[in-house]
Amino acid sequence: MGDLGMLNLTNIPTDRSGFGSKIVVIDTQKDVRIEYKLVSSEEADAEKGFISTTSPIGRALLNRKVGDEVQVTTPAGSKEFEVVELLTIHQLE
Repeated sequence: MGDLGMLNLTNIPTDRSGFGSKIVVIDTQKDVRIEYKLVSSEEADAEKGFISTTSPIGRALLNRKVGDEVQVTTPAGSKEFEVVELLTIHQLE
């Protein structure tokens, strides 16, 4: 949490996903709801839903809004998501 104090929140969008956002998507191929939190690579833990902003899925989810459809290529294959919920770091504080 000490690193969070050094984070310049003015550089993080308030109206779309960015670092620290909680983003809920629907995997449109499997019709499964998935919740992610966009974090640094040091905090990443896929089992807990903490996804790095530098990972393929994390990069694809950056700067998204509710209703956006996202297609991303991962090592496991192509995935398609629809953003259904979003809480930015500003709303989570």
